[in-house]
Amino acid sequence: MIGTVLFHVLYPLSRYLSSRLAESSKKDSPPAVFDGTTVWDGDTVPIQRFTQAQTTPLDQPLDPSCGTLGEKKERIEKRMNEPGMEGHDAQTSWHFPAGAGLANEVQYPLWQFPTMSYYPQINPTAHMEVEWRVWQESDESAPAVDPARTPVPSTKASMDFTVMSYNILAEDLLEDHQDLYPHCPLEVLDWNYRCNVILEEILKWTPDILCLQEVQENHYHEQLCPALSEMGYKCVYKRRTGTKTDGCATCYLSSSFSEISVTPLEFFRPETELLDRHNVGIVLLLRPVLMRGSDVKATGSPLCVANTHLLFNPRRGEVKLAQLAIMLAEIDRVVQSCKAEGENCNLILCGDFNSVPHMPLYQLITTGELYFQGLPAWMVSGQEDLSHKTHCYRLFAPLWPSCLGISDNCQYVTGQDALKSQKLGKYQYSHEFLLQLRFCPATFVRPLDLELIPGVTDNTPDASRETYDKRFRHTVRHRLDLESVYKHILPGSGSPEVTSLHSEVGATVDYIFYNPRRTITSRLKGGADCVREGLKLIGSVSLLSQDVLWSMGGLPNDIFPSDHLSLVAKFQVDLNAA
Repeated sequence: MIGTVLFHVLYPLSRYLSSRLAESSKKDSPPAVFDGTTVWDGDTVPIQRFTQAQTTPLDQPLDPSCGTLGEKKERIEKRMNEPGMEGHDAQTSWHFPAGAGLANEVQYPLWQFPTMSYYPQINPTAHMEVEWRVWQESDESAPAVDPARTPVPSTKASMDFTVMSYNILAEDLLEDHQDLYPHCPLEVLDWNYRCNVILEEILKWTPDILCLQEVQENHYHEQLCPALSEMGYKCVYKRRTGTKTDGCATCYLSSSFSEISVTPLEFFRPETELLDRHNVGIVLLLRPVLMRGSDVKATGSPLCVANTHLLFNPRRGEVKLAQLAIMLAEIDRVVQSCKAEGENCNLILCGDFNSVPHMPLYQLITTGELYFQGLPAWMVSGQEDLSHKTHCYRLFAPLWPSCLGISDNCQYVTGQDALKSQKLGKYQYSHEFLLQLRFCPATFVRPLDLELIPGVTDNTPDASRETYDKRFRHTVRHRLDLESVYKHILPGSGSPEVTSLHSEVGATVDYIFYNPRRTITSRLKGGADCVREGLKLIGSVSLLSQDVLWSMGGLPNDIFPSDHLSLVAKFQVDLNAA
């Protein structure tokens, strides 16, 4: 009797509490939404964007005991027709996109069962979304200013300009290395499709300066150059030496810059065994101009824009450094020629350097010096870890032969030294230079097993005659002040930025370097701070992580047409009235 009374009292109460709990859970948990759009710089761009609350990840297999997908769907529909299920919304549905790990694209009703579910329960997670690349303001903070002094505000006019660096993946190279792209649908590898997407991306960002790598010669002349000319660009192209059909192209808007000089560079030097690779570069000297109609309203200091694609081979670090030295020496020559005319020269260095961040080649660019004595050649770029190798080639001074005509300060050797190096022909070192090595410190150590022969092996070099060539010390340097636009770590997540991705690896190998605007304290009367000439970084287009790129199908895909991402940065430069 008591049990019957308790049943009639507690059962309705338990049903009431469970229904209230289910309603509260349904109200607090947002429904899963599949949204096919996202916002990119004010435009709507089709891209998968998936928000989830209490769901099963798409890559997690469903309970195998539930049967096939068709059986699951049939049981769910049967369940919907059972008494008590009429109130659930059968129109709201899960949407599993094709290729998400399921056999076919299907839809499932979305509801919440009071007591059961065909899907395993997991803890609620924060929503995940794939975001498009967006503009990011520069987080560079101004140097600390003494509060006792008030900086003098700048009254100069200024000009903002945008730079894009982009390795667009030449079709011939793609076909030669198809094994790197097995994950890509054939339609996204088609050149005509990729060319249209590349031009659309250039048109979207409309950079004032465009530095392209892996530009196939026939594609440049037949498609890219005509299209870019219609957009208002003037272009300079340099094909690689040797049998390769691609090269570098540097373009600029004639409405924003006037050309002062252009220097195409070839890194292949037949007289030097070290430089046996056919990479190239372009050094362009421009002048910023601010137009009002057809009249020049203001101009800025010359801007040196260098564009290159260094050797890929991870084991040939000595070649990469020598190629970089040629590029830096030419930039230095341009800068010094501007200074001789009484003008400061700003710098932009772009390209595919085939070196990862913070490794020796990167360190040389950003710090201005590199101690290389005994450094394993593979470590220069850091693309591949070969530390397990028992034997590896190591770097020792001199890093490159004197006939290259470049000192260890990455400057051209001038005067008689340059004339001598030009006459060496196929020989790497002059006879005079080799004789001078007799007096280097190593020659003062007598080998223990050296037989003593009077008058022959008992001579000791005179230390006072130390006249060996000091141009090659154990450290290579340059005097250009360069800094990377990108910091190589994604803010917030801490994941590494990726500029290139294919089936084997994803890494950062592309860069935009520039000479930053520096604030220096003046000790003159008044103690006001004065700003030295330089470029102010305004912002850049964000990069993506490797995980996000793989979630989009890897590279190339229908959104990103190359196995490299474009790099885009905006700078500000001071102008002078015309």
